[in-house]
Amino acid sequence: MNRFLILITVLISVLLNRPFAQAAQTVTIDSPKPGEALQGKVAIIGSVPSEGFESYEVSFSYQRDTTNTWFLIEQGKDPVSANTLATWDTTTISDGTYRIRVVAYLKEGRPVQTMVAGLRVRNYTAVETPTPAPMTADGTPIVATPLPADYKPLFGTPTPLSGNPAQLTKQDMTDSLMYGGLAALGLFVILGLYLGARSLFRRG
Repeated sequence: MNRFLILITVLISVLLNRPFAQAAQTVTIDSPKPGEALQGKVAIIGSVPSEGFESYEVSFSYQRDTTNTWFLIEQGKDPVSANTLATWDTTTISDGTYRIRVVAYLKEGRPVQTMVAGLRVRNYTAVETPTPAPMTADGTPIVATPLPADYKPLFGTPTPLSGNPAQLTKQDMTDSLMYGGLAALGLFVILGLYLGARSLFRRG
Protein backbone atom coordinates (compact mmCIF):
# COMPACT_ATOMS: atom_id res chain seq x y z
CA MET A 1 0.00 0.00 0.00
CA ASN A 2 2.82 2.39 0.88
CA ARG A 3 4.57 1.66 -2.44
CA PHE A 4 1.37 2.43 -4.28
CA LEU A 5 1.03 5.80 -2.51
CA ILE A 6 4.67 6.60 -3.27
CA LEU A 7 4.14 5.78 -6.95
CA ILE A 8 1.04 7.98 -7.12
CA THR A 9 2.92 10.82 -5.42
CA VAL A 10 5.80 10.57 -7.92
CA LEU A 11 3.44 10.55 -10.90
CA ILE A 12 1.57 13.59 -9.60
CA SER A 13 4.85 15.40 -9.02
CA VAL A 14 6.05 14.67 -12.56
CA LEU A 15 2.77 15.82 -14.09
CA LEU A 16 2.75 19.01 -12.05
CA ASN A 17 6.35 19.87 -12.84
CA ARG A 18 6.17 19.15 -16.59
CA PRO A 19 4.47 22.41 -17.59
CA PHE A 20 7.04 24.40 -15.63
CA ALA A 21 9.88 22.52 -17.31
CA GLN A 22 8.38 23.14 -20.72
CA ALA A 23 7.84 26.80 -19.93
CA ALA A 24 11.45 27.11 -18.79
CA GLN A 25 12.66 25.62 -22.08
CA THR A 26 11.02 28.12 -24.42
CA VAL A 27 13.02 30.40 -26.72
CA THR A 28 11.73 33.86 -27.63
CA ILE A 29 12.77 36.79 -29.84
CA ASP A 30 11.34 40.08 -28.64
CA SER A 31 13.12 42.30 -31.16
CA PRO A 32 13.24 42.80 -34.11
CA LYS A 33 9.61 42.22 -35.06
CA PRO A 34 8.39 40.43 -38.23
CA GLY A 35 8.39 42.77 -41.23
CA GLU A 36 10.55 45.41 -39.54
CA ALA A 37 13.01 47.47 -41.60
CA LEU A 38 16.60 47.15 -40.31
CA GLN A 39 19.68 49.32 -40.76
CA GLY A 40 23.20 49.20 -39.34
CA LYS A 41 23.93 47.11 -36.24
CA VAL A 42 20.78 45.56 -34.85
CA ALA A 43 20.43 44.15 -31.33
CA ILE A 44 18.59 40.82 -31.27
CA ILE A 45 16.75 40.75 -27.96
CA GLY A 46 15.10 37.66 -26.49
CA SER A 47 15.35 34.80 -24.03
CA VAL A 48 16.82 31.29 -23.97
CA PRO A 49 16.01 28.64 -21.34
CA SER A 50 17.93 28.38 -18.10
CA GLU A 51 16.96 24.83 -17.18
CA GLY A 52 19.19 22.18 -18.73
CA PHE A 53 20.83 24.85 -20.87
CA GLU A 54 24.09 24.19 -22.69
CA SER A 55 24.48 26.84 -25.46
CA TYR A 56 22.61 28.83 -28.09
CA GLU A 57 23.17 30.10 -31.64
CA VAL A 58 21.73 33.09 -33.47
CA SER A 59 21.80 32.88 -37.27
CA PHE A 60 20.15 34.34 -40.37
CA SER A 61 19.11 33.19 -43.84
CA TYR A 62 17.50 34.60 -46.95
CA GLN A 63 13.71 34.75 -46.74
CA ARG A 64 13.17 32.77 -49.94
CA ASP A 65 16.01 30.29 -49.41
CA THR A 66 14.85 26.72 -50.04
CA THR A 67 18.13 24.99 -49.11
CA ASN A 68 17.77 25.64 -45.36
CA THR A 69 21.17 27.38 -45.30
CA TRP A 70 21.82 29.48 -42.19
CA PHE A 71 24.69 31.89 -41.48
CA LEU A 72 25.94 32.24 -37.92
CA ILE A 73 25.63 35.65 -36.27
CA GLU A 74 26.69 34.84 -32.72
CA GLN A 75 26.96 32.02 -30.16
CA GLY A 76 26.45 32.08 -26.39
CA LYS A 77 26.93 29.75 -23.44
CA ASP A 78 25.03 31.68 -20.77
CA PRO A 79 21.25 31.76 -20.30
CA VAL A 80 19.63 35.05 -21.33
CA SER A 81 16.33 36.48 -20.15
CA ALA A 82 14.78 39.39 -22.08
CA ASN A 83 18.19 40.75 -23.04
CA THR A 84 20.57 40.98 -25.98
CA LEU A 85 21.29 37.59 -27.53
CA ALA A 86 23.44 38.92 -30.39
CA THR A 87 24.27 42.01 -32.43
CA TRP A 88 23.68 41.67 -36.16
CA ASP A 89 25.75 43.93 -38.43
CA THR A 90 23.47 44.25 -41.44
CA THR A 91 25.94 46.48 -43.33
CA THR A 92 27.95 43.39 -44.28
CA ILE A 93 25.12 41.90 -46.38
CA SER A 94 23.13 43.13 -49.35
CA ASP A 95 19.72 44.70 -48.95
CA GLY A 96 16.88 42.24 -49.08
CA THR A 97 14.43 40.25 -46.99
CA TYR A 98 15.81 37.88 -44.36
CA ARG A 99 14.81 35.78 -41.38
CA ILE A 100 16.63 35.07 -38.12
CA ARG A 101 16.41 32.17 -35.70
CA VAL A 102 17.64 31.35 -32.22
CA VAL A 103 18.41 27.72 -31.37
CA ALA A 104 19.00 26.64 -27.75
CA TYR A 105 20.87 23.36 -27.20
CA LEU A 106 19.94 21.53 -24.02
CA LYS A 107 21.97 18.98 -22.12
CA GLU A 108 19.17 16.47 -22.42
CA GLY A 109 16.52 16.54 -25.11
CA ARG A 110 16.04 18.08 -28.53
CA PRO A 111 17.14 21.65 -29.38
CA VAL A 112 14.52 24.36 -28.87
CA GLN A 113 14.25 27.17 -31.43
CA THR A 114 12.23 30.14 -32.62
CA MET A 115 12.32 32.27 -35.76
CA VAL A 116 11.35 35.76 -37.02
CA ALA A 117 10.69 36.22 -40.75
CA GLY A 118 10.20 39.09 -43.19
CA LEU A 119 13.04 41.29 -41.89
CA ARG A 120 13.79 43.99 -44.48
CA VAL A 121 17.45 45.06 -44.52
CA ARG A 122 17.59 48.59 -46.03
CA ASN A 123 21.08 50.04 -45.69
CA TYR A 124 21.54 51.02 -49.32
CA THR A 125 17.97 51.43 -50.56
CA ALA A 126 15.06 53.55 -49.42
CA VAL A 127 12.83 52.23 -46.67
CA GLU A 128 9.35 51.76 -48.14
CA THR A 129 7.42 52.18 -44.90
CA PRO A 130 8.17 51.91 -41.18
CA THR A 131 5.06 49.77 -40.75
CA PRO A 132 5.80 46.01 -40.69
CA ALA A 133 4.41 44.11 -43.65
CA PRO A 134 1.41 41.84 -42.97
CA MET A 135 2.34 38.22 -42.32
CA THR A 136 0.63 34.87 -42.75
CA ALA A 137 0.37 32.39 -39.90
CA ASP A 138 3.72 30.78 -40.84
CA GLY A 139 5.59 34.10 -40.89
CA THR A 140 5.62 34.64 -44.67
CA PRO A 141 5.03 38.23 -45.88
CA ILE A 142 1.73 38.76 -47.70
CA VAL A 143 2.40 40.06 -51.22
CA ALA A 144 -0.35 41.86 -53.13
CA THR A 145 -1.40 40.06 -56.34
CA PRO A 146 -1.32 42.31 -59.45
CA LEU A 147 -4.50 42.60 -61.53
CA PRO A 148 -4.59 40.60 -64.81
CA ALA A 149 -4.02 42.45 -68.08
CA ASP A 150 -7.61 41.81 -69.24
CA TYR A 151 -9.19 43.00 -65.98
CA LYS A 152 -12.38 45.03 -66.42
CA PRO A 153 -13.99 47.07 -63.65
CA LEU A 154 -17.29 45.76 -62.32
CA PHE A 155 -19.19 48.90 -63.31
CA GLY A 156 -17.48 49.50 -66.65
CA THR A 157 -15.35 52.39 -67.81
CA PRO A 158 -16.46 55.85 -66.64
CA THR A 159 -17.92 58.05 -69.40
CA PRO A 160 -15.83 61.21 -69.95
CA LEU A 161 -17.56 64.48 -69.17
CA SER A 162 -18.67 66.68 -72.09
CA GLY A 163 -17.04 70.03 -72.68
CA ASN A 164 -18.23 73.20 -70.96
CA PRO A 165 -20.71 74.91 -73.34
CA ALA A 166 -20.02 78.32 -71.76
CA GLN A 167 -16.32 78.14 -72.53
CA LEU A 168 -15.13 80.21 -75.55
CA THR A 169 -12.65 78.62 -77.89
CA LYS A 170 -10.19 80.32 -80.24
CA GLN A 171 -12.37 79.36 -83.22
CA ASP A 172 -15.41 80.95 -81.59
CA MET A 173 -13.54 84.23 -81.15
CA THR A 174 -12.30 84.17 -84.77
CA ASP A 175 -15.80 83.53 -86.10
CA SER A 176 -17.22 86.32 -83.94
CA LEU A 177 -14.71 88.88 -85.23
CA MET A 178 -15.32 87.86 -88.85
CA TYR A 179 -19.11 88.14 -88.55
CA GLY A 180 -18.76 91.48 -86.77
CA GLY A 181 -16.53 92.85 -89.55
CA LEU A 182 -18.97 91.72 -92.26
CA ALA A 183 -21.87 93.30 -90.41
CA ALA A 184 -19.99 96.61 -90.09
CA LEU A 185 -19.07 96.52 -93.79
CA GLY A 186 -22.69 95.88 -94.71
CA LEU A 187 -23.83 98.87 -92.65
CA PHE A 188 -21.29 101.13 -94.39
CA VAL A 189 -22.49 99.95 -97.83
CA ILE A 190 -26.13 100.58 -96.91
CA LEU A 191 -25.27 103.99 -95.47
CA GLY A 192 -23.30 104.91 -98.65
CA LEU A 193 -26.21 103.90 -100.90
CA TYR A 194 -28.62 105.90 -98.77
CA LEU A 195 -26.48 109.04 -98.88
CA GLY A 196 -25.91 108.68 -102.65
CA ALA A 197 -29.64 108.29 -103.35
CA ARG A 198 -30.47 111.31 -101.17
CA SER A 199 -27.95 113.44 -103.05
CA LEU A 200 -29.51 112.50 -106.41
CA PHE A 201 -33.00 113.37 -105.21
CA ARG A 202 -31.84 116.80 -104.12
CA ARG A 203 -30.28 117.55 -107.49
CA GLY A 204 -33.40 116.47 -109.29
